[in-house]
Amino acid sequence: MRLLDSIRKALRPAVAKPAAPKIANLFAPPYGPPPGWWKDDPAEQLRNYRSWVYAAVNAIAQEAARNRPFLYTSTGQADHEQIPLPHTHPLCRLLDNPNPWLTPWELWYLTIVYLELTGNSFWYVAPQSLGDTRLGTPGEVWLIPTPWVKVIPDAREYVKAYEVHAPGVPTETFGPDEVIHLKYPNPLDPHYGLSPLQANALTVDANSELLKSRYQTFLAGPRPGVVLQTDQTLTDQTVSRLEEKLQMKFSGRDNWHRPLVLEQGLKASPWTLTPAEMDFLNSSKMTRDEILAVFRVPPPITGIVENMGLGADIWFGARVMFCEGTLQPKLDLIGQALTRDLGRRYGPDVVVSFPDCSPRNMDERRKDDELDAKLGLRTFNEIRKARGLDPYPNKKFDEPILPSELNGKPQAASDNSQPLLRSP
Repeated sequence: MRLLDSIRKALRPAVAKPAAPKIANLFAPPYGPPPGWWKDDPAEQLRNYRSWVYAAVNAIAQEAARNRPFLYTSTGQADHEQIPLPHTHPLCRLLDNPNPWLTPWELWYLTIVYLELTGNSFWYVAPQSLGDTRLGTPGEVWLIPTPWVKVIPDAREYVKAYEVHAPGVPTETFGPDEVIHLKYPNPLDPHYGLSPLQANALTVDANSELLKSRYQTFLAGPRPGVVLQTDQTLTDQTVSRLEEKLQMKFSGRDNWHRPLVLEQGLKASPWTLTPAEMDFLNSSKMTRDEILAVFRVPPPITGIVENMGLGADIWFGARVMFCEGTLQPKLDLIGQALTRDLGRRYGPDVVVSFPDCSPRNMDERRKDDELDAKLGLRTFNEIRKARGLDPYPNKKFDEPILPSELNGKPQAASDNSQPLLRSP
């Protein structure tokens, strides 16, 4: 019987695969080799995780790691048509426990770090196995260091495979379904992302050189505060005597204001910085601001507060800017990519998203809840459900409380005074 099936299969005409779109051929050839600068070398990009680059990227990654993804099944566009997945769902289990050696916080933190520094982050989704049978859903998630990964383009499938070359280990090849590639859009290369660090490479190099120069200045020793000049030729013994005398007389916080009386022929003048040296010092602040600007991180988020008088107002405003203008767009991008490459493995309507992280949403939500309740747009139980609270058992709280001018009859004052959070 098996032989007959084999013959039938051999004689059956092969199913013709659809031709690849013409534009796919444009993405198939690998792009040229990197020109050699560190901004095109992922390993060197990771080595620039220091100074103000670290301050900015670490702030973004830590804030992103605090935000848990919201996993749901979408049955429509409205909020009430988004059905949350139970915590026992395999996708919830996967993201809550990526693998035995990685916590969810570390997963999101490192994902953002790789994206900010290299523009790419690669997740290896290990297939779940039942005995010797490999199931269709992932069992673990592993982060692959970006410098190890090479994307192999394909004219038909867009990506043919991912080559992973870890130091000291033979190259392994993984299929497109085994690796999830998160990346920031790159207008110059469709297969690799572009990071803020790469876009700001010159400023990062300038900041590194400024730090090296400052270190060398301290290593060589500080400059003297005053210069003594004379037309006479002084012996080494005389120079040493003058230095020791001045050091003994003027050192210490109690002696800095004492008058200086010089011997015949000596003139004293303070050692001042030249305009070029002053500009050198100002450049450090300028490069700092440029680095923070390209990562879109307000200075107070990194600990720089120049006007302490405003205090909490500066911090709150900076967090609003940071969460709404910097973090939320990145989380939206990651959520959409994971919905496409991970959520669809669990069902066509499974969505991975991140709730709005802006700190001012709480006040706005409370005002919206109050207005919706007064106008009868939402019931008390709907509002309680949105806040994660159990509904009231009384069925009257499942019906909107309409104003008297809308329901055609006078309404008791106590009906509209029912608190939202108190038990009936």
